[in-house]
Amino acid sequence: MRHIPTFLLRKRANRVYASDGESKMNFVLFPKLSALRASNCGIAILNPGWVHPSRRLGTSVLILGKKSRAEISEEGERFAVEPGKFVILAAERSHEGVRPIDEPASYFWMHFSTAEPPLVLGEGEALAILRDHGAVQRTLSDSLLLPREATPADPKVFLDLFHDLLFEQEHPSFTPQKMQYLFKLMLISLNETVLAGFIEGKYDTTRFSLIYAAIQSIHENFTDGNFSVKSLSDIMGYNPDYLGRIFKTRMGKSLGDYIIDQRIKYASCLLEESNNTIDSISYDSGFNSPRNFVRQFKARKGETPSELRQRHRTMHVTNR
Repeated sequence: MRHIPTFLLRKRANRVYASDGESKMNFVLFPKLSALRASNCGIAILNPGWVHPSRRLGTSVLILGKKSRAEISEEGERFAVEPGKFVILAAERSHEGVRPIDEPASYFWMHFSTAEPPLVLGEGEALAILRDHGAVQRTLSDSLLLPREATPADPKVFLDLFHDLLFEQEHPSFTPQKMQYLFKLMLISLNETVLAGFIEGKYDTTRFSLIYAAIQSIHENFTDGNFSVKSLSDIMGYNPDYLGRIFKTRMGKSLGDYIIDQRIKYASCLLEESNNTIDSISYDSGFNSPRNFVRQFKARKGETPSELRQRHRTMHVTNR
């Protein structure tokens, strides 16, 4: 039986076991996503010797590990809270610490409620849904199906979302709906990341989020002549080859070409709307030399900057 892809989930030796001794992963189905409501969130900062108290809550809990390790048991099922890893505790089920922690640890947490009680599903039931695109569409149109613990390939996206949630809680927007939408976005993104392991990457929202962040950074920096693929990678904290590969797969062009395209678009506007010299426009658009600017411009536009400017002015002459 094929299990959750290892790049998404780390299986533990202390999972629930079938009669053949094979490790099983349970899932939680949260019905009525539209009625799901986040209540409060925080970050637990824990000292050595701490052990999670025994609790039975009316809300479910989403936990994202930040530092070190803490172990929690929920009605016999054990979970390890570790950096970059999600753990989900379902409402109306008892949970408690397994043992005192050995070193300082921390994790993000969010309590949330659903209109109907969450359902704990066995691995077989869950995989029958996750592997079938039609079943996903039918079952998850207004629900979420998440593993009890998961380590996304790119946890940084979710760490950023948790920071946004904490900021929103401390500095509320004009509408309380922002908090709700941010949390639902996190859960949907997590569910899409899980689905991506089964339906050929169709739902890999983590990578789309990475591309969105790259595009945003490019638009903020492309007029800087020192801005490059390497500096973008440094800003985002990713290996240039990895970032470039993901970007090209989703966008159909390289990061370098995308940066040049944005510079050409910006230069075109300056050519049409200003009287600045070609040399000045080349530098203002992020090119390090007018010669390279003209070469790149003609390769993409089929005409030189001077020709575009002349054509534009000819087209906009007003006859009186």
